[in-house]
Amino acid sequence: MGNKEQIPAGEFQIMSAGTGVSHSEYNASATEPLHLYQIWIIPECTGIEPRYDQRRFPDVQGRQLVLSPDAREGSLKVYQDMTLSRWVLAAGEQDNVAIDAGRRIWIQVVKGYVTVNGQAVTTSDALAIWDESALTIEASSAAEVLLFDLPPV
Repeated sequence: MGNKEQIPAGEFQIMSAGTGVSHSEYNASATEPLHLYQIWIIPECTGIEPRYDQRRFPDVQGRQLVLSPDAREGSLKVYQDMTLSRWVLAAGEQDNVAIDAGRRIWIQVVKGYVTVNGQAVTTSDALAIWDESALTIEASSAAEVLLFDLPPV
């Protein structure tokens, strides 16, 4: 497609590569380290048009919807029964979320120290959660986590 994009810190990009599309990621800086999460989500159907979208979400405290199947609340559209939320928490802040029956949750700690239902985790740690009806996330420091709400297996 001939596209070239730079993704600054805190920005999200979604891409459906399709058949015959090649892509690569690399650090454009020779001096600054790169911290990148590349997340693969298998779409619900095949034959999706190659596409990409990119968005910077405001740096705000609390929850922000980043990916959803219907692009609600300004989120990026994903072709799967899942959502991705970015949670930014201040030290000592706590938030709760109910989990619908059968759903799977993946939590990726982007930065900081948090406890999830009493389990302590830190930067770059992740938790896979199922058979829970609710989550409590408490920040021990300023923290950012990504919460994936995924369909039943």
